[in-house]
Amino acid sequence: MKRFLVFFLIVLVGCSSPKVVSDFDNTTDFRKFKTYGFYENVGKDLNELDIKRLIKILDTTLQNKGLTFSKTPDFFIDFTITKSAQVPRNSVAVGFGNAGVNSVFGVSGGIPIGPKKYRERLIIEFLTPINEQLFWKASLESTVKEKRLPQEKALYFQLIVPKVLSKYPPK
Repeated sequence: MKRFLVFFLIVLVGCSSPKVVSDFDNTTDFRKFKTYGFYENVGKDLNELDIKRLIKILDTTLQNKGLTFSKTPDFFIDFTITKSAQVPRNSVAVGFGNAGVNSVFGVSGGIPIGPKKYRERLIIEFLTPINEQLFWKASLESTVKEKRLPQEKALYFQLIVPKVLSKYPPK
């Protein structure tokens, strides 16, 4: 029975969904922010297509929260995505061996299975327009395939951006 519980716990932890981590300035009155805008160099490390996808989804999600886009906004939005390589967890081992009188010889190796995956972190920051002080920040880290189709990227962003913005405004 104990082995079953340990196995169940491992499976449960391994299948957990990505978590949003957020931070904010406790002294900020979030009710005063009604309009938003994007920095001119928003998403500076991303390609133009991903920037357009993210801006479109951010626009839709923020408008659903009652905020409005403006050329003279109450706050600016900046976002970035960082990637780090992740080694595939699954592999097949291949080995050769020979055992003779007073000698042992062996060779072994692992062959990765499946596509290469990355750890990807989306970070969204809200800053004041006057002195560009950060007052809200959230991030979400997840595992993604190395090669994704444009439709897969769009769907991925449609799933994670609202999840990240669910922490705004803080309660």
